[in-house]
Amino acid sequence: MRRALLMMSAWLLTTPAAAETLSWEGVGPVRLGMDVKAAEQALKTKLLPRQLPFKDDQCYVTWRADGQDPGLGYVIEHGRITVIQVYNSDGKVPQVADTHGLGIGATEDDIRVAYGQVKKTLGFYDRGGSDTADTKTEQNPKSATSEYSPEYLIEVESLDHKRSILFNTQAGKVIWLSTGFKPMVLEPEPCQ
Repeated sequence: MRRALLMMSAWLLTTPAAAETLSWEGVGPVRLGMDVKAAEQALKTKLLPRQLPFKDDQCYVTWRADGQDPGLGYVIEHGRITVIQVYNSDGKVPQVADTHGLGIGATEDDIRVAYGQVKKTLGFYDRGGSDTADTKTEQNPKSATSEYSPEYLIEVESLDHKRSILFNTQAGKVIWLSTGFKPMVLEPEPCQ
């Protein structure tokens, strides 16, 4: 009996924590549209108050005050969560995946297989005046003039077109993702 308990304890300690699920509704227990107080109750911790560079309390980005899940950011507009961001924070990658198991490190092909029709555009900072993906460079990366690999946004829209999941990719792999209400989820710098 003791040996079985010991083996079970060892297995539990070596098994990674279950990933939080990202969907058009939110991430884990936090739902889009929740007010700050409800989100804090769901997380069982406070969210940090507004900090610079945000000018007022109407729109700002915040994180958990307890320091857990440093790669999860919450965009607050008029006291409600409108976007949840998932990213690598100082080498710490949150255990978050969408309902298809896609998270940071997934491939663009994985996204297409899971969702079918998606919208792909150049990333926020790679657009240079154009919203469309440069398919010539994408198909033949050697035609690019430098070692830089552009970022792309792959948008998966909800059926009602009010929410989107964004996968930001570079070199064909997801480097961050977010879910949220439109148009805020499509902003390169929320609340700026």
